[in-house]
Amino acid sequence: MNKEQTAPHRCRANFRHVRNLHFPRALVGAAFSLLMFGCSPASEPVYNGKPLSEWAEMTEDESIGGGPSPDALKAVDAVRAIGVAKALPFLVRWIQPPIRNSILPGGAVQCFRIFGPEAKAAIPELAEILNRPAKTLDESSAQQEAAEALSYLGPEAVPVLLNAATNFHGRHEQWILIDNMAHFGTNGAAAKPALLAWSRDPDEWVRLGVLHAYVEIETNKSTVISFLTVELNDSNELVRRDAVEALGYVAQGRADVLPLLLNALNDPDWQVRSGAITGLGAIGVEKTKVLPLLVQQLHDYNRILRRCAAFALGDVGGKAAFDALMDSTDDPDGFVREAVFHSLKQIDPDALARSGKKFY
Repeated sequence: MNKEQTAPHRCRANFRHVRNLHFPRALVGAAFSLLMFGCSPASEPVYNGKPLSEWAEMTEDESIGGGPSPDALKAVDAVRAIGVAKALPFLVRWIQPPIRNSILPGGAVQCFRIFGPEAKAAIPELAEILNRPAKTLDESSAQQEAAEALSYLGPEAVPVLLNAATNFHGRHEQWILIDNMAHFGTNGAAAKPALLAWSRDPDEWVRLGVLHAYVEIETNKSTVISFLTVELNDSNELVRRDAVEALGYVAQGRADVLPLLLNALNDPDWQVRSGAITGLGAIGVEKTKVLPLLVQQLHDYNRILRRCAAFALGDVGGKAAFDALMDSTDDPDGFVREAVFHSLKQIDPDALARSGKKFY
């Protein structure tokens, strides 16, 4: 797996895993959904002239900052208007092979996210998909889609993912199941003992997934900070990277934590430094000390570090950050310029408009 394709991060490019096209769906899968949900396969619900499938695909659209785009927000409203009762049989069907549309399975999962625990009636069938032996890449993808869908369905789905993650021990897919547990948020409290046990797993990917999940599930901020402080010493650069980035957000306003972020800024691995840059932008303390360090990174040879610094300066805000970003509107890399203009607009959209500078 490409290390640039792990935890979602606005400093890194958003790559989508696109599947190959497949033959039309077998009738047996549709028949199973028909029996379970009592809905005809030919009656896909429509809202404002568009079928659910089109709205589902649109839910995956992202803005530059990593959140949903205006089109995605519109799709969210449409999916909610269609309602869980009408949508559920199609969502379960669309994550299973064979897949005719490479975008639709991810869109279906996003619909499960939108409905949340309201869609818990799908837990048994999603559990069956997850636990079904995967003999092909498509079946393996279906397992991963089912695992993510389950992670949005509330506390009743926690035992299902915990059991599957335990059964997947020794397989690379285990870390993906653990990583998905982050979506439970506070609903995932029952998973904390298992996560803490897995945090010492010899598999670095498992430890990475644990970090993402535990930070979202644990409600005690001091406990999370202590956990992340330990993870800063992990042997794996991706674990250290995501630990220091998360620390900046969790420890917002904590000046006593700032030295840990500054120390990570000197890590020999550039990926860890990228996490430190993002964390420094988020922590919100001693801005007069943090800002010149971020400006320095804005001129690093590594374009990803420059992009991270551009976003971080947007989070710091203020005239000094705005002026530093204005000096980078002509960065040779469009990937970086995109972040620069995003942050300029975030800090002072009127001043940016007056400058006449535009992103090309």
